[in-house]
Amino acid sequence: MCGLAGVVRLSGRPSGEDVGAVLSMLDAQAHRGPDDWGLVVPRSLAQGGGLPVAARDPDHVRTYDDDGVRPGAVLGARRLSILDLTSRGRMPMGEARGRLWLAHNGEIYNHVELRRELASGAAPFCSATDTEVILRGYARWGDEVVTRLRGMFAFALFDATPARPRLVLARDRLGIKPLYYYRDGERLVWASEVRALLRSGLVPDEANPEALVRFLQLGSIPAPRTTVKGVMALEAGHCLTVEAGPPEIRRFWDLTAFIPARGGQGTPPRRAEAVAQTRALLEDAVELHLVGDVPLGVFLSGGIDSSALVALASQRRDRPLTTLSVGFDEPAYGEVAHARRVARRFKTDHREILLDARGFFDAVPGFFRAMDEPTVDGVNTYVVAAAARREGVTAVLSGTGGDEVFWGYRHLRHGAWLEGAGRVMAALPGRARRGVIRAARYGGARVMPRGALDRLDYFERPSTSGVYLMVRGLYGAGQVRDLLGIGAAELDAYGPPFAADGAPPARAAGHALGLAEFTHYLQDQLLKDTDVMSMAHSVEVRVPFLDHRLVEYAVGLPARIKLAGARPKPLLLAALGDVLPSETWDRPKMGFTLPFAPWLRRRAPELRARSLEGGCLGRKAVERVWDGFEAGRLHWSRAWALVVLARFAAGRDKAAA
Repeated sequence: MCGLAGVVRLSGRPSGEDVGAVLSMLDAQAHRGPDDWGLVVPRSLAQGGGLPVAARDPDHVRTYDDDGVRPGAVLGARRLSILDLTSRGRMPMGEARGRLWLAHNGEIYNHVELRRELASGAAPFCSATDTEVILRGYARWGDEVVTRLRGMFAFALFDATPARPRLVLARDRLGIKPLYYYRDGERLVWASEVRALLRSGLVPDEANPEALVRFLQLGSIPAPRTTVKGVMALEAGHCLTVEAGPPEIRRFWDLTAFIPARGGQGTPPRRAEAVAQTRALLEDAVELHLVGDVPLGVFLSGGIDSSALVALASQRRDRPLTTLSVGFDEPAYGEVAHARRVARRFKTDHREILLDARGFFDAVPGFFRAMDEPTVDGVNTYVVAAAARREGVTAVLSGTGGDEVFWGYRHLRHGAWLEGAGRVMAALPGRARRGVIRAARYGGARVMPRGALDRLDYFERPSTSGVYLMVRGLYGAGQVRDLLGIGAAELDAYGPPFAADGAPPARAAGHALGLAEFTHYLQDQLLKDTDVMSMAHSVEVRVPFLDHRLVEYAVGLPARIKLAGARPKPLLLAALGDVLPSETWDRPKMGFTLPFAPWLRRRAPELRARSLEGGCLGRKAVERVWDGFEAGRLHWSRAWALVVLARFAAGRDKAAA
């Protein structure tokens, strides 16, 4: 794991100001790489005495021959050492001629296999890192190296060949590792965090008003948008290249290509075949995710996904796994007893973290300091990552992605029906559509949660986005308008929240919502939170369920195979056979969440007041939300989101001052 930072000049040569900007961005990301740092700069700048004092360290600063190299670049990296803990793994890493330079964040799990292929007829490798594998791979395969990588990655590669200098930024298929960039008329600047870009001094801290709307709709900011105007997230499965002209972005992997076509073409696999292949892919993914030269553990909630990882990983370790669980003082929450049962069965070195309301609120200031972009979630990851660090664990496996891959969310079981309802609503005239919504709101008042009723207004413009927001959204459109004090026309001007509105119509029914879970909730919230909150404690989190080969296979299976029977995640359970005891899955789904509702109610007056700080939200609308939450009519996430938004705005204002 690492923190990346860099500048490429779109015209002219890099300056001392550019080098200082990269150093500032690295300082802002020291938590991402506490073990080492490095910088690569143009030789002419170093020889001309134009470097800041901090960049005159011969052990950490390297140079490239920039004679005739336009555009020129400055690359930097902070390193959390996982593979090859020696200085041979320092980044940015260069190849022998000094023309190719790479800074890499993530883990390439098939690096051993690729190393063997690349070693044939080539000079010996200089390190045991996966970074050198990417570097050598680019030298042989060019941009196609990204299609050969199996793992999580974001990288910046600069090719200083005079005839064709170029920069390549790339992000992994599922968006596990982040990468942000900003472009003006002179430069393209990139980093692993938005706030690092702001620390560069090259990026104006101008708020993006659309981000407020999207956060209130979704609880996070959907890529490629960010909270800063002009700062963009490089989207999952994409590369950005800079050569002689303006930056170009291309997609190298598309999840929709694996979704089965409507009506089906070819012969789908039999269930027994699907179960066997899923088991093989799971075992392979888990085994690959166990590589590393540092202490490794598993986040064990006691649910199906994390228990499956413990079961499979334990079979592939010659010493006990370290497992970590969080328990609470609220008996209705947490799965500690289930986690203990799994730990005993697989003889793990089990550690438990007990958290009460006081401990939670003590951790909240650190959570807000760690937050890069506002999120309604993430505190749970912050807490358990802190515990992992205290226990001496540097890398952990997480069950994140299991629900998306194996359709563990309840609404995915009804995906075809929900998509059909959206098509019916789309066929109705606008007046009739609004009448149906009013009738549903009136008729469902006694049986549906208030939050679900408020989100029915997304059906006024039915689409995959509308259906998704109705089941997964945070606030309804009317509430968003009230909270921000804007009109319907102003809200409508932003358009749908997602650039791609679901799967193509030719895809099988029910899969559009499944795709939305991958591209929005998973990538924009779960993975983003996991990365930011774990890296705040310099802990690497690995997600075996998001191995792209497993994802491609599972996404391509018919819905009937993934939903067969009444058990949760039936395909996953069938693939695991009798590895897991029935007590692990034969119970209501909980998910790993803190006892937010009772804890927030204990400090409701204080938190209500904090929600009004900064003046970005309407007082009356905020009061209505808190009244509804305290009366038990609204989910805790609605109230907590207002605290997050106010605190994020206050923190940004303080940083700007």
